[in-house]
Amino acid sequence: MRYAYLLTQDKDSVRSTSSKNILEKIGFSVFFVNCIPHKDPVMSNKLSMEHIYEMIVDTNLDDQHAYVFEDDLGIHQDIALDEIIKFEKLSDMFFYLGICEGHGTKTNRETRYSIYGHRVISVAGNVRGLHAIGISVEGATRLLELIKKSTHKYMDMILEDFSTIYPANVVRYDLQSSIPGHRGILFQDRKRFPTTIT
Repeated sequence: MRYAYLLTQDKDSVRSTSSKNILEKIGFSVFFVNCIPHKDPVMSNKLSMEHIYEMIVDTNLDDQHAYVFEDDLGIHQDIALDEIIKFEKLSDMFFYLGICEGHGTKTNRETRYSIYGHRVISVAGNVRGLHAIGISVEGATRLLELIKKSTHKYMDMILEDFSTIYPANVVRYDLQSSIPGHRGILFQDRKRFPTTIT
């Protein structure tokens, strides 16, 4: 079993229910986390994500990874939890289940690993996206340390900096949504769900 923390403004909304169904079909045990209200939605997102990472640190996971998602998920194709879990052994700190590549210098590289016939690609910087990650307790601990030092207001920029320190593998980098650069098994389904900060 793996725990999925799903950040939402309204756990009964269509977007939250849809995301929960996707994650449960994969095999996750889903916990809704209500966003922390703030007059600035960007700060609401940052504070809420920081709270989730603190929850992960405070939970005894027996060397497992926890998973953090936003409630605008879409999925490219069926995937089983055991395939995702294989990334834990390759990813001491964290890894992405979906990314938004930037427009700067490409930082992705092939690793020597393959999972179920799919090459594992690693990214280090030039990548945004909070919507789908797996993270270890140690990774969450170090990310919280970086958050306290960072001058960035946007959490996805802090996570991008974290990936430059600890390059992150991507689950099914070969899959891309209709939005160029949005790669991975899970994507932000912006056609169904308007972009919000949380």
